[in-house]
Amino acid sequence: MSRLFPLLLILAFARVADASPPIVREPGAIYLSDFGITPLKLKVLAPSPAYFDTAQTRYAGTLRFPQAVQVEGIDANGLIRVRGNAQQGGIVAWVTPQSLEPLPEKFAENLRKSEARRNEVEALISRNEVAIGMTISEVGRSLGKPQKKTSRADKSGTQQIWEFIKYQLVPQTTYTPVNNETIITLPKSGKFPGGALVQNSQGLAPNTIYVKVPVGTLTVTFKDNIVEALDQSEGTTTGGQVSVVIPPLNVYW
Repeated sequence: MSRLFPLLLILAFARVADASPPIVREPGAIYLSDFGITPLKLKVLAPSPAYFDTAQTRYAGTLRFPQAVQVEGIDANGLIRVRGNAQQGGIVAWVTPQSLEPLPEKFAENLRKSEARRNEVEALISRNEVAIGMTISEVGRSLGKPQKKTSRADKSGTQQIWEFIKYQLVPQTTYTPVNNETIITLPKSGKFPGGALVQNSQGLAPNTIYVKVPVGTLTVTFKDNIVEALDQSEGTTTGGQVSVVIPPLNVYW
């Protein structure tokens, strides 16, 4: 046991050391980790200063040259967040685009479009809504597991169909016979000693429960893991108007 304990302590410390700290988000910045895309690496063109913030007020170090750094984000003014080695050690910081080889064509433009789409989809998910153009995983996050799954194949390919049932909680009240007991206090008066008089009467006590009642259905059809069509009946989760978002973009195009 005496040899095992130090080993467990070392392993626990290693897990803590390897854990990535949460991103301290800069206003207006876009982070590649939000999209799960393939990491992008760029070559450093010359030793360059790097900063912990996009306002470039907190110096992080000077990027070493030569090396390739991993791009982790961009901000509205074109600064690039990179992970690499500085003369002072490893850093994650912001540098000017002139410090690196050029980004792929339309990379920044597509990343900004993807960020706009992400914000739109997150707003839909927060309202438990879906839209044409959302992915299977996004629909799952918004509505949970469907009550029914089917698939359909034709000459154009295979479609997946999810069916959701919308429920509403309807109150139902029942009444139970009860014995009502009333205590009347009689004051002392003259020859009467006073005291308490108990009166019993029969009554009804209400008991309300809420029952889930189906009020509509939503059928979501996917093609290539993207929502292609929505069929809904009155009372469904998407309301009366069908929303449309652009499908996920390939940022490197």
